[in-house]
Amino acid sequence: MRKARIIIFDDDLLILGLLADFFSDMNFEVQCFAQPLLCFSSESTKSCLTPCADIIIIDYRMPERNGLELLHHQKQRECPINIKNKAIMSGDMSEECLAETMEVAGVFFRKPFHFNELTVWMKDCLNRLDLSWHLDDYKTM
Repeated sequence: MRKARIIIFDDDLLILGLLADFFSDMNFEVQCFAQPLLCFSSESTKSCLTPCADIIIIDYRMPERNGLELLHHQKQRECPINIKNKAIMSGDMSEECLAETMEVAGVFFRKPFHFNELTVWMKDCLNRLDLSWHLDDYKTM
């Protein structure tokens, strides 16, 4: 059986490193990106067939595009990752954006967050996983 895989997007390298260490200590396979790279499962298909991760956490405010844009892109490509296993985090987000977040992510974490909040959410995420499923690699454009 494989480890649960989490992909983290945050342009703040300190937060990215803290989250990577936190989830590694929880025995996750961790992949980190400092920018919101769009994913493509295949050049020949317009939808994603195999999930690239079990859980995704993305910062809202990032260079070039925000976290909501990336999650909307995933939704359009029929991303098979459970929406409840996707989170957006931000220190500053309007109520309008917060409402939109719930369309593409299961939870919002306001920065600075407490690691116990992440732990509670993570336990819920783990209960939704089947670690016998194969994961694809995260392919970027």
